Amino acid sequence: MKKFLTLILLATIHFTFAQQTDAIVKKASEVETKWGYKAKNKNIITLIDFSKSIDSARLYVVDIKNNKILLSSNVDHGYGSGTGQTPSSFSNAVGSNASSLGCYVTMQTYNGTWGYSLRIDGLEEDKNSNALKRNIVVHSSRKMYSKFSLGCFSVPDKNSDALINLIKNGSLIYAYQ
Repeated sequence: MKKFLTLILLATIHFTFAQQTDAIVKKASEVETKWGYKAKNKNIITLIDFSKSIDSARLYVVDIKNNKILLSSNVDHGYGSGTGQTPSSFSNAVGSNASSLGCYVTMQTYNGTWGYSLRIDGLEEDKNSNALKRNIVVHSSRKMYSKFSLGCFSVPDKNSDALINLIKNGSLIYAYQ
């Protein structure tokens, strides 16, 4: 009986994971349909689901050509968006230290204050068009003093290089709540 219950539990977990993966891949396909013309690399879409807790995986790199998640990770939000488990507000304003929603396109990599980093450009005038002015980038959270960023998409050091190398040079990032 114990083995049977274990099998049922494992099947339920697998089914739930498969449903979540399908929903993430579907969301990525919707982003590609709307914003794909802005991307050089149309096969990779990164989703950031700010409705999920800062302590859980809420960043997903999706290979939409093969319908699979290549990487998932925690990602910080800006302390200007609140210091709770999920952001309470968003801003495009310079100096807000808040996260911004919407679609971004990845640009070039560089080595800076936070180590290996990736510049991104906001594509939506009313949501994230100041990303370059605000120096919003993708970087490791290793050198940070708290788990909240200045509005950047910072990820654990163990994931940062792989993430940046997967998404650099013209793929889309879509942040939503």
